Amino acid sequence: MDLRHGKGICYQPDGSKFTGAFYLGHVEGYGTLEWKDGKKFQGLYKCDERFGPGIESYPDGCQDVGLWHGNHLIKLCAEVPGYFSVLDYPEHYRYIDDRSQRKYISVKEDPFLHSYKHLPFDDKDIFPEGVFAYSHNTDHLALTHSFLEECDAWYFQNTTKLPEEDHWPVANVTPLLVRMQMHAYKHRHCQVEFISDINLVLNGIRSSHGPSGPRELAAEHLIQKAARGDFDGVYAILRDELAHPDVADRHGYTALAAAAVHSHNDVINLLLDSGADVNKCSDEGLSALSMCFILYYPEESFKGNIAERNLHSYKRSEQSESSETVVGAEGVILKQQKRWETIQLLLRRGADPNVAWVPPHILFFAVKAADAEAVKLLIERGARTDVRLPPKLGGLTPLHIAASIPGEEGVQIMQYLLNSVLDLDARAEDGNEVYGPDKIHQPQDKEANLSGGVTLQLKNEAGPPQQYFSSNSGPVPEEGGRSALHIACEREDNSEHARDVIRLLLMHKANPNILWSGHSPLSLAIASGNDLAVVELLKHGADPNLTLSGVVKNALCAAVSTTYEQQRTTAQRIALVDKLLEAGADILAPVTLQEGQKKAVGTAVDFAYYKYYQKYSLEICFLSTYVMRCLSFASEL
Repeated sequence: MDLRHGKGICYQPDGSKFTGAFYLGHVEGYGTLEWKDGKKFQGLYKCDERFGPGIESYPDGCQDVGLWHGNHLIKLCAEVPGYFSVLDYPEHYRYIDDRSQRKYISVKEDPFLHSYKHLPFDDKDIFPEGVFAYSHNTDHLALTHSFLEECDAWYFQNTTKLPEEDHWPVANVTPLLVRMQMHAYKHRHCQVEFISDINLVLNGIRSSHGPSGPRELAAEHLIQKAARGDFDGVYAILRDELAHPDVADRHGYTALAAAAVHSHNDVINLLLDSGADVNKCSDEGLSALSMCFILYYPEESFKGNIAERNLHSYKRSEQSESSETVVGAEGVILKQQKRWETIQLLLRRGADPNVAWVPPHILFFAVKAADAEAVKLLIERGARTDVRLPPKLGGLTPLHIAASIPGEEGVQIMQYLLNSVLDLDARAEDGNEVYGPDKIHQPQDKEANLSGGVTLQLKNEAGPPQQYFSSNSGPVPEEGGRSALHIACEREDNSEHARDVIRLLLMHKANPNILWSGHSPLSLAIASGNDLAVVELLKHGADPNLTLSGVVKNALCAAVSTTYEQQRTTAQRIALVDKLLEAGADILAPVTLQEGQKKAVGTAVDFAYYKYYQKYSLEICFLSTYVMRCLSFASEL
């Protein structure tokens, strides 16, 4: 094989001279290209093209500095004023989980490895059966993994490696820039020989270089003109190929992003028609689409929901409030309408709802704002519904939040999500939380016991003989975080809307017999006072005899507990007991009563008396009626 491989010098017919590295006949690695007129380029190459950090110097002292793709700068080391940053929106920045989202560059391990990329790793996938020889024409044919390893070993044989070195974090998740950074990482031990300040370029530091050259200036003007909506100015730069349509400043802020956040739809179309990548991300992981969502859905547009009840709310800054109110109501409406048109345009032109890392997935914005139209549009455009908020925010899915959205919008959003959700019983990461009413009443019960002077004299009694108890009680189901059904059953807003959401979940086979905080969905519906939900759950297979692990031990105990008595009148509570008994609730199921270290075993009847004597607030008429109901059902057994 007669191919240039390694370091060398190549003289071109036009008088230019290249000094650097070659890989299987191609210019690849760090090198210096010098022209007769005094112009010089120093930087990283791949397959005969500039691909990575580099500096082009001119005889007048000007320099174009940044990351290169071909003959164009793809990323500058300079900052364009007014760039978009999630740091300016602290209410969204809290959703970022740096530790879980951080990826690192590795030569041997692709940080974005997909299954199809494994195929070239095995020579048998390159050499079909019966083929023993292979052409080494790198322009047309793939090379086996083992052959490339041999080439790499020869290419890097004289390279000094450091004994310990830190991994490079992925600077930008855009696939092209990931490949570029991986290429730079592969050649990281060769850079000093050709250019000493390459690390400054990789880190976006330009202070040690000369004035900006023509390509840098054109790139900056492209982004600035796109932000202003200067269609003719953008067109002139692209027409004369003075700048790449995807060029970005040091923060990854592109001309497309600049046009999108200012709703200049004509410029957006021009850039996309010229080859701009609609899914290119900034260094913060924001695509143009996600930037538009942040602007379209300010925090005040989000509806209150019990799914996120434990999240700390961030106060909006006075500056952000006044900037919207000064424009006036009509101006705000017009601006929002233009932003929505921009979102629709980006999605129509191929924007991927799943590409951005931060803040949360954009589907959360539409769900939290109860925007059913946007949810429908995103799902139609392929938005994933199995995404989650970071663990520090409960690991909620869009389905969890949709289950808690009040109003008819919540029902509509639930319908859209259920058409694409795979796991209806996905658990949030809040398994250690305690249901609010149980938490509130625990210290009160303890105080009443200590100060009221009336407690049950429990002496670890075994209770009645075992034959008096029903044999229906089974093992306690596995505990976990809240499911969407748990959240819907917790709701205390409009009972009909909550019932409709619960019905949709049950019709799609959500499991009604799983526990969170010791509660089943049925016991939560009882505790929240939603009798419509109770009927729906019993109709769709909720087990009224399911053993619970919290302060109430089964559904009957929840119905008679004084903790939730404020949700119903006495007549409604008696009707609820009747409803549960008719559905098969077992009054003879054993119930363990506990007071400190003392325990006793009884039934739901004993539990009712126990709660009454603890709180003094269970009406005597209800208690007597409840006991008579239980005894009448027991006599029928």
